[in-house]
Amino acid sequence: MIDQTPVFVCLKWGEGYPTLYTNTLFRALSALMDRPFRLACITDEPDGLLAGIEIIPSPKFTLPKKHWVPGMWPKLAAFQPGLFEDGTPIIMIDVDVVIIQDLGPLVDHILAEPGLHIIHDWHDSLERWFPKIWNNERLSNSSVVGFRAGEQGQIWRAFEGSDWAALKPYINDQAFIHHYAENRKFWPQPWVLSFKKSLCWHVPVNLFRPVPHPKEAYIVAFHGVPDPEDVSGKPFQRWGSPEKFGFFPVKWVKDYWDRFSR
Repeated sequence: MIDQTPVFVCLKWGEGYPTLYTNTLFRALSALMDRPFRLACITDEPDGLLAGIEIIPSPKFTLPKKHWVPGMWPKLAAFQPGLFEDGTPIIMIDVDVVIIQDLGPLVDHILAEPGLHIIHDWHDSLERWFPKIWNNERLSNSSVVGFRAGEQGQIWRAFEGSDWAALKPYINDQAFIHHYAENRKFWPQPWVLSFKKSLCWHVPVNLFRPVPHPKEAYIVAFHGVPDPEDVSGKPFQRWGSPEKFGFFPVKWVKDYWDRFSR
């Protein structure tokens, strides 16, 4: 019988997100999940990770480290065949997220529908307001990706031996996943939201309306700027982009960060 205990897979490498972020994710999942789960971290820097986090050494692949960004190409290691028992529900998840509630429905969704479940990349404010002017095609965002172990190995096989010349046309890891995924499906739209694209108000509305707490969502992704700790600091510390910013902590993010980051 296949063990249907879900495995959350995250990546830790380089200087982008310190150990604090992986440990925060583990504490949040431990508090909010209503079923047993595993958190596996694919990493070349395991020092400081909390007991209970499974460590998977980063596998070898052709792409040299100087090309790992832009994009997050090492994430494709999560698709390496043999990491987990075939059929195990896998959720590859970025560490710079806020978990809103129990993620069991995402696990059940993966078990009920085979394929690769990924975010339909979010439209920004101006794209939503003026679609005829800013009609940009949106592909996939890989902040949260669900699949069954053993079903998407072709993504790893296409990547592991490829050099930068072969990968460069795809721009980043999520475009590569979008192209090579089999039976690709998008998560239901409200399930995974973007902090800066789905929730932050555009200037000047941001000056008098707080960032709403999306209580019906499961995950809020903090891709790019800001990070969760940026919007959890002291008053009068500016965070955000030129168009979407604030000077005060966002209460529901700060509550999450204060609870799980220590």
